[in-house]
Amino acid sequence: METRTRWTILWFLVAISVVRSMDAVNFSVAAQQIMPEYGLSNVQMGLLYTVFTAGYALFHVPGGWLGDRVGPRWMLTLAVVWWSAFTAVTAVAGSWWLAGLIGPLGSFMVVRFLVGMGEGAAYPNSTRAVASWMAPNERAFAGGLVLGSIGIGYGLAPPVVSWIMVHYGWRPAFYVFGFVGLIVAVLWYYFATDRPEDHPRVSPLELQRIRSDSQTLEQQPTPWRAIFTHPNVWLLMLANFGFGYGVYIYQSWFYLYLVNVRGFSIMQGGWLTTGPFIALTILGPIGGKCSDALAKRYGVTWGRRAVAVSGLFLAAVCLYLGAHAENPYTAVIMLSLGDGFLYFAGAAGVGTVIDIAGAHSGTVYGVTVTATQIGGAVAPVLTPYIAEHLGWEFALQFAGLLALFSSFVWLFIDAAKKIIPRVEKQDVGEQLVVAR
Repeated sequence: METRTRWTILWFLVAISVVRSMDAVNFSVAAQQIMPEYGLSNVQMGLLYTVFTAGYALFHVPGGWLGDRVGPRWMLTLAVVWWSAFTAVTAVAGSWWLAGLIGPLGSFMVVRFLVGMGEGAAYPNSTRAVASWMAPNERAFAGGLVLGSIGIGYGLAPPVVSWIMVHYGWRPAFYVFGFVGLIVAVLWYYFATDRPEDHPRVSPLELQRIRSDSQTLEQQPTPWRAIFTHPNVWLLMLANFGFGYGVYIYQSWFYLYLVNVRGFSIMQGGWLTTGPFIALTILGPIGGKCSDALAKRYGVTWGRRAVAVSGLFLAAVCLYLGAHAENPYTAVIMLSLGDGFLYFAGAAGVGTVIDIAGAHSGTVYGVTVTATQIGGAVAPVLTPYIAEHLGWEFALQFAGLLALFSSFVWLFIDAAKKIIPRVEKQDVGEQLVVAR
């Protein structure tokens, strides 16, 4: 009888993703009370957001590499414990001993950087766990489900943090979030293993399904040269830049766009800002499911490529139509779908990383998604500059053009071309180099 332990592992990864997303945005919600208490300006709060993003981006590659080396069970446990602990420390960051040395702002900067650093290891290691645990025709769906759960976390955090702030103040919110993260980390460590072969609940039939493509995922030396000379890696980085630029517009400017440009009230804007999060929660897994189905029927090259190209193209169309729409509610619907279709394509990207990288999925995911964070760093700064000089309509169109560019890049990404490391062996004094 086939067991379904791999799906339990997947739901744990979803839970970790939800916790990470909530911890990523809780500070921006609590800023309403933090700023006046410590006299922080908008510019200083922007600096705190930046240092968090820097920590998050910088630890993608080392976090993914460590996951490939020591396994995603240990690394995800450590990452969740790390960022949850510093999430809790955020509650006292403005008044503890470090604040006495470098001031409240400097103390918050250090703590937020450390939170981001821990969170940077989350998705590379989740991708590595998906590579180890999911069957070949389930990997993009699993990746899309983990990515889609970002929307759940982003949608839940504002009302939860706001409720705690109203009733108990902003500090208890960080204690609660930190405690929840620690519980999830303990449960993950207790249940998970790095390989399905090592899990007592995995039946031979389930293991056969997971390993049906005979892909080896044993620990191997990291083939850095092969990774950085592989065309798929650079093409994925190019495509991910446009993806990251688009999604970070929604995270940084969508609410203010709805209120200041489209004329919605503060409360209306708050509710309508959840539109993109709902769309990505739904369309992320759908994109993965479509990619897996097409890959099974037509091969991984077209199975991944078709979904990524169509998703990014539809995102560009939705951004264009949303920017031009006269009716503000039509604009919200189209722009929300634009974010959803970006994640629709993103699920195929996760599947492609696993297809080409195998045992090095954490490292390669970290490398390629670093470009997403670069795009995400550019978008919050460039978008208002374009809007001020050329108008918001063109600012959103530019994001659509980048999505269209990413769609074009995906025409050249071939998930069937794997990263094959050079393996050196000594045989009777002779060095044999096996390479493909």
